[in-house]
Amino acid sequence: MVVKKLMSYGRYVLVMLLIVYLILAWMYFKDNAGQLTAFGLLLWFVIVPLSLFAFILALRWRQKKTESSTADAVYNNSEKERAKLPNTYRLFMYSSMCLPEGDNWSDVIDNNADLTLLSEDLTDFDGLPILTKPIIQLTDVAPLPYQYMHDTGLEDSDLNGLTLRLCSLIHKQLSLSDEVLSSIAQHFNVHNEQDTHEPNSAIDIHPDWQQHYLISADKKDNDESTVAPTDGSLSEFSIYLCVPEGADTDLLIAATKEQLSTYGFLDSLITINPIITSDTNPKNNVTYDPIQFVNEHVMPLAQSVSPELCLLIIADSQLNDEWLELQLYSSNTSNVIPTEAGVLLVFCNQAAQDVLNIDTCANILLTKIRAPDVKDISTQNADINDHGQSDVCLDNRRSYSHRLMRIKDLLLDNSFSLSSTTDKTHTQTELDNTTDKTNVLYQNLNVTSMTDINPEKQPYDISVYMSFINALTEQDILANEHYLGHYMPSNLWLKPFIGLSLFVNLINTNKQESDFIFLETQHKQCSLLWLADFS
Repeated sequence: MVVKKLMSYGRYVLVMLLIVYLILAWMYFKDNAGQLTAFGLLLWFVIVPLSLFAFILALRWRQKKTESSTADAVYNNSEKERAKLPNTYRLFMYSSMCLPEGDNWSDVIDNNADLTLLSEDLTDFDGLPILTKPIIQLTDVAPLPYQYMHDTGLEDSDLNGLTLRLCSLIHKQLSLSDEVLSSIAQHFNVHNEQDTHEPNSAIDIHPDWQQHYLISADKKDNDESTVAPTDGSLSEFSIYLCVPEGADTDLLIAATKEQLSTYGFLDSLITINPIITSDTNPKNNVTYDPIQFVNEHVMPLAQSVSPELCLLIIADSQLNDEWLELQLYSSNTSNVIPTEAGVLLVFCNQAAQDVLNIDTCANILLTKIRAPDVKDISTQNADINDHGQSDVCLDNRRSYSHRLMRIKDLLLDNSFSLSSTTDKTHTQTELDNTTDKTNVLYQNLNVTSMTDINPEKQPYDISVYMSFINALTEQDILANEHYLGHYMPSNLWLKPFIGLSLFVNLINTNKQESDFIFLETQHKQCSLLWLADFS
């Protein structure tokens, strides 16, 4: 890139020198015409200008050759990227959601009613009630069966309204998932009963031999620990509770554990990890974001051969004075309407689904799509792995367009693999060199396409995505697109996961209406392609 600029600047300088030289030579010999001979005319007005002009053409030829070499390198690397299938991870997912519009796909997407209400508690600068968008069916925390809160008297305390509202929202989310949580708890209970009823042989023998027996048994266990196969059961239940700043996480964790105990979960088997979010300034980099959660927890879970699952609960409510002070009052934006939302997602791998056999889990193929900037050849050789780490920061507007082009190529070229990476028995070299392609898209298909783009704030991305949809329709494919990023737009976690929850809900309720369903969630340096596998 530096050499290219230097060549361009050099050409411009030589052109200017040629023009200045001709002007000065003409002015000189105009006043000294007697000194101009035939040889001087040939030298000063033909040979020297042609030499400068030839040097300019040489620089131009050299620049074109350099650009051609760069373009060929970019093209070759692009062809290699197209030939190499990205890693795909198989997941089984269950979801529930709680939005002002409703708690399922049809209620949310088809809801055209005005859901805004004048708040009885929140006021604007003039003391007038402001418009809010609450979840009307959400009950107050007082009647909820949280014995923990009643024993400590927290329901009558001055606990902030955000925490109380989140308690009610989390309770609603767990209640909507009764069937799935009961199935998981039943599995843990059966496994726990088998462990507790195993006889303790050391107690049944003579006291003088107990220590010798325990030492021998421990040695035997250590010898066999490296070769013992898995027993096909879940070992723990990891829960990630994502709540906004200002909420009392200790109380929310205690309330969540108490409600889960009603399904039969033992406290020792539950691990709740709080995740604190902040939407006071979404433009700043966050220390922990949704793509990092997917990289660190979801993808490793999918790759594991032993049964593993995790539960993600995201809850947020803006119906409080604290949020208004940080967002509404500080930015002086009168068009912001405070709202609230909650999402619950269960991620489990193939082994866990084989054990649990939950009918309401959707079969999903997850693929991370990255696209380097073709303007910089160095990005083609960037060290990029499945955990989203790269030496090159792709933070330009064209990056999203390149990622959609990659998705389009995978779909329209019928080269997208319907088998997850963990399902394949071939080596990576064999996968790179294989010519077999799995047919994904045929003509006359009814395709449902979703994205977490916010139409109100991302007009450029909307136009890019429409070009992507047009590329599908040109292949005689009926594409129905949905933009889901406007639900709870200021929360960086709810934006992609609300779309994912709606995606999973549609798969389970409308399998016959679409031949092909996929969701594309947009992140800073990549896109995640969530593909429904009906096979």
